[in-house]
Amino acid sequence: MRYYELMWILGADADDEGIDQSIEAIDERIENHGGERLRSAAWGRRSLAYPINHHAEGIYNVVQFSMEPDESVIFEKETLADQAIIRHLQLRIEESDLLPVAPVVPATPPTASEAVEPPAPESSDADESVEEEKPVEAIAEPEEAEEAVETEASGT
Repeated sequence: MRYYELMWILGADADDEGIDQSIEAIDERIENHGGERLRSAAWGRRSLAYPINHHAEGIYNVVQFSMEPDESVIFEKETLADQAIIRHLQLRIEESDLLPVAPVVPATPPTASEAVEPPAPESSDADESVEEEKPVEAIAEPEEAEEAVETEASGT
């Protein structure tokens, strides 16, 4: 199995239902060819660099999947034949190029028993033991610094 990334653009006239149908069709094709969808992302509506089939904007989607190389060739031909897709690009990628997985955020806030309590503040005696910071003193006046450099240079 190899890893692939498919980016496809739908025409700007596609509604939410058309976008969902396109994503489902791609997922179904991946499964039909023995592949596995790994990651996907909807990039949303973006301006095109140049008009494609009289569209100035397109709806971008990306999916990363694994599939056998022979099947990926057939999969790409089927994607090319999809009339709803105005442009696509399928690339072979390395495992290290896979999109990061978004962290899972709990849907409900933690209950009182699950919540972590903040540490108790230390006693006020600890605050008294903190030493005051001393101001930084000047190391040397410019004339003294020049004399020190001359002394170091002469080696005496």
